[in-house]
Amino acid sequence: MAKRRSKKLKRKRAKRIFFVTLICLAINVYIIYSVGSILNDVYDMKKESKELNTKLDELKEEEDILKSEVNKLKDPVYVAKYAREKFFYSGKNEYIIRMK
Repeated sequence: MAKRRSKKLKRKRAKRIFFVTLICLAINVYIIYSVGSILNDVYDMKKESKELNTKLDELKEEEDILKSEVNKLKDPVYVAKYAREKFFYSGKNEYIIRMK
């Protein structure tokens, strides 16, 4: 009778150990998946940040160019020269000859 009882206890203990191990394994898999997902998100955000910084630098350069163009357009001499070149605007007693 004592042998049967000890065998039942051993089986119960083995089942408990199996289920605890299974639960721990499931928790570990979930944690590893979560950490991997977070690391992937961080990688994507760093990549996006790098791309956006590059775009920001390009836009700042373009802004500088446009600001210099605005300053040039405030000068009447430059505007007259620009109008003559781009729109073939002529002044008094001037003729436009287009050459290719």
